[in-house]
Amino acid sequence: MIDRAIAYKSIIMRCDRIDKSAYAEPDSGVEIEFYKQGMETGWAEVQKGAGEFADCTEEEIVSYFTKRFGTAQQELERRCIFLKEKKTGAYIGTCIAWFEPKGEEIVPVLHWLAVKDAYANHGYARVLVTEVMNIFEKSNSGQKIYLHTQPCSYKAIKLYNDFGFCMTKTDTYGTAVNEYTEAMAILEKYMTDESYKKLLQTSVL
Repeated sequence: MIDRAIAYKSIIMRCDRIDKSAYAEPDSGVEIEFYKQGMETGWAEVQKGAGEFADCTEEEIVSYFTKRFGTAQQELERRCIFLKEKKTGAYIGTCIAWFEPKGEEIVPVLHWLAVKDAYANHGYARVLVTEVMNIFEKSNSGQKIYLHTQPCSYKAIKLYNDFGFCMTKTDTYGTAVNEYTEAMAILEKYMTDESYKKLLQTSVL
């Protein structure tokens, strides 16, 4: 569950070198499925179940997804993944290996990682990030990978750090603002001492 009581600050993280010791394979009860046209409702269901888009209807979330990603169907089919429970066919989580502008270049960006609250604490987010990093290795080999997040996602921030994503002090992409100092002050209150110290020590410009 996302704790919306935690103040919002814009966080930019960057992975210069993937730490593959963080990788995890899906267990026998789940499987990875790539996006196909019509799965927008599944994406909306997962995001809602993870606490995102709290004040939006499913139709509004689908509309956001379509406007944001729908003009690149072929890319979505290669870059948007779902984790599905084999027994029930229910979608557990999702993540997108996307791309965004950074000045005159295009950089890979990990987007919209989400796991339904009902399936939390089973390692499924780690499985999704592993698969996305595999996609980036094939499609964007050697490039620095970015993501945008906020302090209320402090558990995910620890996970990203495991994979080699570091807090950036000034770097950013697209139109995102970097509020490193303010964000770190908040994260110190919620993360374990060990996780926070690692985050602080691995921070980059």
